[in-house]
Order: sequence, then C-alpha cells, then structure tokens
Amino acid sequence: MPVVTISIKELNHLMKKEYPIDSLVESLEQLGCDVEDTVDVNLYNCPACGTPNDKLASEEAVKKCNFCGYEQESDFETIATDTVVRIDLLANRPDLFNVSGLSRALKGYLELETGMPHFETTPGNIDVIVAPSVLDIRPYIVCAIAELPPLDHSTLRELMKLQENLHWGVGRDRKLASIGIYNLDTLTAPIIYKAVHPTDFKFHPLAFPNTEMTPSEILKNHPKGTAYAHLLEKFDHYPLLIDSKGLTLSMPPIINSEETKCKTGSTRFFIDVTGTGEQAVSDTLNILVCALAEIGGKIKTVTIKFPDHTITTPNLTPGKIDVSYKGACDWIGVDFTRDEFVQSIHKMRLAVSQQDNDKYIVEYPAYRSDLRHEVDVFEDVMIGYRLDRVPMRLVPTNTVGKERPEEHLANMVRNIMTGFNFFEIMTLNLNSEENHFTKLLLEPDETHVIVENPKTVFQKVLRTHLISGLMETFEKNRKKPVPQRMFEIGAVTKINPETEVGVNEYRHLAFAIIGPNAGYAEGRAILDSALRELGLTGKYETGTHPSFIEGRFAKIKVSNGLEAFLGEIHPQVLNNFNLDYPIVYCELPIAKIY
Repeated sequence: MPVVTISIKELNHLMKKEYPIDSLVESLEQLGCDVEDTVDVNLYNCPACGTPNDKLASEEAVKKCNFCGYEQESDFETIATDTVVRIDLLANRPDLFNVSGLSRALKGYLELETGMPHFETTPGNIDVIVAPSVLDIRPYIVCAIAELPPLDHSTLRELMKLQENLHWGVGRDRKLASIGIYNLDTLTAPIIYKAVHPTDFKFHPLAFPNTEMTPSEILKNHPKGTAYAHLLEKFDHYPLLIDSKGLTLSMPPIINSEETKCKTGSTRFFIDVTGTGEQAVSDTLNILVCALAEIGGKIKTVTIKFPDHTITTPNLTPGKIDVSYKGACDWIGVDFTRDEFVQSIHKMRLAVSQQDNDKYIVEYPAYRSDLRHEVDVFEDVMIGYRLDRVPMRLVPTNTVGKERPEEHLANMVRNIMTGFNFFEIMTLNLNSEENHFTKLLLEPDETHVIVENPKTVFQKVLRTHLISGLMETFEKNRKKPVPQRMFEIGAVTKINPETEVGVNEYRHLAFAIIGPNAGYAEGRAILDSALRELGLTGKYETGTHPSFIEGRFAKIKVSNGLEAFLGEIHPQVLNNFNLDYPIVYCELPIAKIY
C-alpha cells in the first residue's frame, strides 16, 4: 500500500499541544494506523509547479515531481527539512490521509476535543454548467469553493499530497474520482464542463508553461497523460473544464492547466471532483473540504446545473445509524457501562443520543465515508474504549481447521500452473456488460446475474466466465514485453431458479498466452499436461464460439463430468481490447461449489 508521510511539527501544531513522537506513534497505532517508522526528510521545490516534494534525507535528491510529472537532470532545490511519521494508508479511513484528518482523530482519541465536529457552508457565487456531451464519458461532478489562509510551502505540500492520496484511496487511481484544485482568482464564472474532440482544443498543461497541447498530445507527451491515458482511450471525445472566457481549468482526470495552478500565497480555491462513481465523487469532495476546514478554511457551495436537474455541493449534512447497546457489548465481548459506551463514541468524533433502553442514534460527519452499518460503529466503540483494554479470551470450543475440498484442488492447480511458468492474476467478480459480452462478440443471455443498483457501470453483471478479466489484464499490460503467460482461478456464477439460492457457482481455471507465436497447439499441450497432473482426461471435439476463430476452437469433455473449452481469440475481440498479438485461451471448470 502507498505510504503517507505526516509532519510531526504540523501534527502538534494542529493539536495545539506538544506530544513526544513515541506518544503520537502509540496513539496512531491504537487508532488502527499502520505506522512504519519516523524519519527525517528533505523538502524539494518543483521548479515547474512550485509544489514541495519530500524524500528521505538518506536518499538521493528529487529530480521528478510527484504531482505534475516535471523532470530534469539536475536536483530540485532543497527548501527545508522535516521529521515525519510514515504510515501505510488505510483504504477504509481516507479521512486520515493527511495531517489535518489525523489531528482531528487524535484530538478525540486523546480527549482534547470530543464529539462530532460541525462544518458550516455558505452559498457561493459560482455555477457549473454540465453539457450533455460529457455524460457518457465522466458523468459525475461535484464542486466547492474554499477560502484559506495564504498557502505556504508546508500547507501547499499537504494539499497536493491529500489530493494524490484520495486519488488512490477513494478514486481507484483516478478511475472512480479525480480532483482538480485551482486558484479561484484566475477564473471567471460560470464554469463549463463539456467534452471536446482530441485535436480541436489547446491549452498549457501544468508544468508546460510555454507549450500548448491538444488533449491528444497530452495523452502522448505529458508525463501525467501517458500515465493515465488508459482512462480515456475508449472515448472519441475527452472531458474539459473551462471558464466563461474560455480559460481551461483542466482535462479530467489527467492534468490541470498551468494558468490556474495553486501556488504559495494563494487564498481562494475552486475545487472539482469528477468521476464515474457517484458515491466516490461525493465522498472525495466531502473528505477534502472537511480537511481544509480543519486548517481554517471557509467552505462555500457551488450550484451545478445538469441537463435535467440541478444540485448544490458540497452537502456536509451528517449521516445517522441506529445501533444497539447490547449488540455492541456482545459483538466486542465487553460489558460496557452506558457511560463507557457513549464516551467511546464521543472519542471517535461521533455524536450519540439514546432512543430507547437498547437503541441509540449515532450521527457521523460527512467525511466518515467508511460508516455504512451498525458494526462499523461497533469497531469505533472498540477503538475508543482502547483495544488494549479488551480482554483476550480463548474460544470456548477447540477445532482443527483444514482446507475445503475446492480450496485444496485450487491450490493443486495453482502449483501446476506456476510450474508451467504462468503468472497468477485475480480480477473482480463484477464487470460491465460491454467488457463481459459486447467486446467478446457475445449476446447477453438469461443466465447472468444483473446488479440492480450497481456502484458503477463497471460493476453491473456477475461474471459467467473468466475471459474478460484476462483480456482486460492483457490490455493493461499491452506495452510490456511478450509473450505473457497468465492464469486465474476464480468463481463464475450462473442463474438457476431450481437451486435454493437461485444460482450455481463454479470454480474455474482460465489460462492464456499472448505473443507472436501463441496458438492452439501450445494451449492444448498445457491443458493436456494440467489434466494429467490432476488425474483427469479430456475428449476434444470441434466447436464454435463467437469469441474465438472458427476452426481453431475445441470443446473438451473432462472425465470429472464438466466441460472445458480451448481456442485462439478472434481478431475482432483483440481489436476491441486494443491488443496486437494472437492469444490462445483455455477455461476449465475444476469444481462445482453449489
């Protein structure tokens, strides 16, 4: 996981009290943070965007900016040194990704300030107009205005680091959500969010003040463009934010413009979060603006006008969860007094009120995107009570664990495939209809499970085969050397109304090879060897499949009663996944789970 560096000096400054490093580390660990160590770092100023970069004092100086991608042969200028604590990011607590979020949590845990913090917003004077053209590309956008004390090197560094950490922790490396932060004094309202042709528009991307680029050129030549080009490569138009005078703010989710960049001394900021995940976009903005409010920021709302509706963001209204006092005692294994129960909740910066003898209503601030269920509150109660106070007990019954039969078989298959020099991958069970069917030249049938309210369009169907996962992995690695040999052992699910749960689940093995010489013969040799190692035999029959080349596809009846298939992927499918080399693919059911 990525590691975040937190300045000890800044942490104590925000807590308004000096704590020894050891005491802070102990408290952070009690909060659940995975503290690596405390070290000295040097701060280096990026000559292009002005953002401080940090690096261990024992390491070589910085020559490439982590934020804008600018790189030079000589070392960046050293501007300061600092002592920091290094923490592995907690993906489930993105509100702790920066110094202001950590100080807020520590104030509660150390009982300097308890209860839920309140964040006020006032109406802003900026509208954002969303054009219909962008709704099929990156449809969700939320915005805010922030007024802060003048940025210095330290606060600018923290702001940029929080932005990048949220890109990873909530935005799935900018796929679900990406952030743009701009100097508001450079903009003229209203702001327009639209899609443009890759070659019809030019602006100065961040770190390139003397070079205008089209969106297409940015994806090919800018460091951030090449790093995130895969997020836009499926589209023939790209998102763009401009103001009423035509000044470009950014090309989401790739890069901001040079003219609107934040720098030391800036005090007024316009913030946007765009993405493909509605909840991720909203959570990201709430966490960011609450962090800014902690360092003295004043937050103003922005009106966003979609083609068919209007919203005002950010919405910092607290959420509510009903929790059971008895349920918390049973779940944690501690007979809390009611005072201890309430005090533990307050220490975690939440509010609580009693509903009846057992039920309590817990209110949580907008930045706590991880609180979704009663047991999430129970976890906070346990942390607030202190983990080291929870008694350790032996379980009342002793059992000897062993692998389930399907797991034992999967491990055998895993050893076989790694012995054949294949790399194992693991892909998501949920996929989009486009990747799972359309790109593979398949027609959706009645056997696949559809998620009624998917979090994103990329998680709409439960997979019925493993082809799309391997193809997507090859697509992401298409610039790597070939041949590439990959396999996956995973679950596939098919609807069956006659079963108790309405579906059948199977454990499948899929393997594939991409390269100039990949072909059916190599795939059959590997499958035959794998079957022999498993004590199975296979009877090959010619067949057809829309995703495979006719005449180079076979169905295999395996002696365990299940049916496999093997063949060379159709050229149109290769084109749909932007692949340049032939692929031989095999999928083999190895177990029926239910």
